[in-house]
Amino acid sequence: MNPQISYDNTADTVYDPKNPLYWDSSSVDRELGRAFDLCNGCRMCFKYCPSFPSLFSMMNEKESVFDLTETEKDKVIGECYQCKICYVKCPYTDRDHHPYNLDYPALLQRAVHVKAKKEGVSLRDKFLQNADIAGKTAGMIAGLANKALNSNFHRRIMEAILGIHRNKKMPEFHKTSFARWFSGRIGPGERQKTAEEGGESPSAEKVALFATCFVNYNNPELGQDTVEVLEKNKVQVVVPEQNCCGMPGLNTGDVEWAVERMRKNVESLYPYARDGYKILAINPTCSLTLKKDLVPFLPDELREKAETVSRATMDVHEYLFELKKQDKFNRDFQSSPGKVAYHVPCHLRAQNIGFRSRDMLRLIPGAEIGVVDECCGHNGTWAMKEEYFEMSLEAGRRAFEGIKEKETKHVATDCPLAAIQIEQGMGLEARPDHPVQILARAYRKPEAGGFSAAVKKEETP
Repeated sequence: MNPQISYDNTADTVYDPKNPLYWDSSSVDRELGRAFDLCNGCRMCFKYCPSFPSLFSMMNEKESVFDLTETEKDKVIGECYQCKICYVKCPYTDRDHHPYNLDYPALLQRAVHVKAKKEGVSLRDKFLQNADIAGKTAGMIAGLANKALNSNFHRRIMEAILGIHRNKKMPEFHKTSFARWFSGRIGPGERQKTAEEGGESPSAEKVALFATCFVNYNNPELGQDTVEVLEKNKVQVVVPEQNCCGMPGLNTGDVEWAVERMRKNVESLYPYARDGYKILAINPTCSLTLKKDLVPFLPDELREKAETVSRATMDVHEYLFELKKQDKFNRDFQSSPGKVAYHVPCHLRAQNIGFRSRDMLRLIPGAEIGVVDECCGHNGTWAMKEEYFEMSLEAGRRAFEGIKEKETKHVATDCPLAAIQIEQGMGLEARPDHPVQILARAYRKPEAGGFSAAVKKEETP
């Protein structure tokens, strides 16, 4: 006879990895049963990640959630790609002070952690999560690496050995990283001053840019455009030493690897956060990680530093919007993109800061911003995996259709991986820009690399 489930019984509702119960497999199983039964009765999240349709389809054939096999539970867990949107929409969360205290993505991430601790992390996951090593290695032979990624022969080998789908469009590598470009801007014999050394400027606005490993190795132009926009607004920019935010390790269950990356970032970013710098992350996944995951996962002795860094962290457009509110934002735009289809990444929506990228793009004279707030289906390295690639394109279908309906050649999204997914899923001729790149280009005249439509002087707000 199956036990009775009480949704109010949250004894196993543990999201704190420092709590020993977090790592108890029997506790995880009990909480999965409670959550699966609750979600099956609600079904509001039927249109989100494939995890929910799979669960609901299975439950249509079961008398009880306890009839789910381990294989079936693993399928539900594996198809959750941590977009976090179900948590944003869920009526049963602690954010709404509901007694059920449900956090579906955190629970499924916990299940991944417990399983990885018991069984280990796969070679594929270790390869995909380590963007810093991949970037440094491939960057030294960028041309050859990019050719290999576009070679059917090499992609078949990657699929056979690592399980990375042969047809998945992958990020390109660049010989010169963003960090190298930024350090090259400093004059001969000079170096970037640390926060302790008091590298002040006449500007009261100071930011430490967390460029993210993707921008550093795969899209340095995005970092350059971000610096251009910030400096147009008289913001002092520094780029401290940094590595991966740690999110890939949290998603694969390699918690020790993730914690080590978080530790290094906190030690590097803390002096700046302490001295009043805002920490600006270009990638929404990284800003979400710095805001939400440092304190729970780092040891208690780093709690004060982690909290300081978390409080100082902002998305780039979240910060620019604050400048706008203080009447400090530079509106001297020289050209206009006209119509732009703007895709809102899931990890930006999960931060509950509003659509700040849209708000900033609307300041460009003549710009018409059409918002698409559907998941693209990429979600970290999930879409790269052989068994999930086709599923990821289907998961992004509503986003692709929504963008197509905007009928514009200019597409923007804050997530660089979402840009690749949208490019592939829609068969676009050009990859979507980051909204900050739209701003950077709009600051330029048409003849200097701006948009073809010039802004007339009387149009400027």
